[in-house]
Amino acid sequence: PSKLAFTLWSVETMRHFGMLEAQVLAVMGFTPQWDAAGRVIGIEAIPVAELGRPRIDAVISATGLYRDQFPNVMHWLAQAADQASTLDEPDNIIAANSRRIEQALLQRGLPAAEASLAARTRIFSSESGAYSTGLEDATLASDSFGEAADGGQDRAAGEEKLAELYLDRMQFAYGPDSQRWGEKATVNLYAEQLRGVQGAVLSRSSNLYGMLTTDDPFQYLGGLGLAVRHLDGQSPELYISNLRDADNPRSETAAGFLARDLRARYFHPGWIKSIQAEGYSGALEVLGTANNLWGWQVTAPETVRSDQWDEFKAVYVDDKLDLDINQWFEQHHPQAQAQLIERLLEAARKEYWDTDAQTLQQLAQRWQDLAERHDVVSDNVKFSEYVEQAASGFGLAAPASDAAEAQSEASDAPMQQVQGQKLEKQQAQP
Repeated sequence: PSKLAFTLWSVETMRHFGMLEAQVLAVMGFTPQWDAAGRVIGIEAIPVAELGRPRIDAVISATGLYRDQFPNVMHWLAQAADQASTLDEPDNIIAANSRRIEQALLQRGLPAAEASLAARTRIFSSESGAYSTGLEDATLASDSFGEAADGGQDRAAGEEKLAELYLDRMQFAYGPDSQRWGEKATVNLYAEQLRGVQGAVLSRSSNLYGMLTTDDPFQYLGGLGLAVRHLDGQSPELYISNLRDADNPRSETAAGFLARDLRARYFHPGWIKSIQAEGYSGALEVLGTANNLWGWQVTAPETVRSDQWDEFKAVYVDDKLDLDINQWFEQHHPQAQAQLIERLLEAARKEYWDTDAQTLQQLAQRWQDLAERHDVVSDNVKFSEYVEQAASGFGLAAPASDAAEAQSEASDAPMQQVQGQKLEKQQAQP
């Protein structure tokens, strides 16, 4: 690639001791310098001949906690981008991007000194004192984006609204001049730097935390992919730097990593039984998983498959694993199952989940039953209307005239004896 983005988290860095930061320096073609005590005291550009490839541009998204806890590391990463922007080398894409952005900013009226500093800036975070992208709440308010005037779905308009929220929240710059850290330019510099990003990377260094344990992964990695898709018209590849096994570090696609998380944890009877033992808090954990899967669906649709929503319903509504799941929800937190079903129905209403009218009717009737018996209320008016339609079997029955015509044609057609194999339903093997 010629341009990558990395999202840096403080807790991850505490676990992996700077592995992802080392990857950032490596792609830009720099190596750290240490003192006798093992502290980083500088960086050094690797000569192109030794590097054996062109330098790769790197844009860095830092969480609020990372910004607060690792300013010393951010300093050296900012210096690497600054120095690479001034190296006179053939095929130096970092310098070429800095020159291009500087010219674009000059044309938009920025003073020369401001444009030069901004063009050499590659690190961005939220405003000082802020600790989220805003996507954790915005994605759950699914009636507030992507709604077309005719009652259908306008996916592009919905993504544009969420992408602009992310870019607005994460545009505070941390460049070569630390005295200017946390400033916001008159133009969205983060958006300018994200243009052309081909891949984005997040690390996972613990089996305790996966892609769905909190809303942060989809906020930061998913949000980054959403922003690039909004700016360039296509999604970057999303990668997980999998550092869970220190002896076998590897890079994986986010979609593959998420699929394994679902199979190995959230659809696994062992995990579900353990979470059931937690009662009320366990039900909240399951609901949070559904909400976070929805967050990935909205920000990075390519990471979530329709059959994964099928399986979510099969496990947590149909009780596919024979774990008395509905009774457990009813005993400990029926509202959590109702909200989980609301998320499933919203996935269908927003045209992310491709399922049939019978499935929707079953879910809608279960939601209505829980709502009536446990005082469940949704403030999503569009969802409420959708539930009424789905529960009544909208889309199940053929129009009366069509049904009568089909029945008439069937009665007139001559009967024909056929022979062949007969399919019989078999009990699925565990």
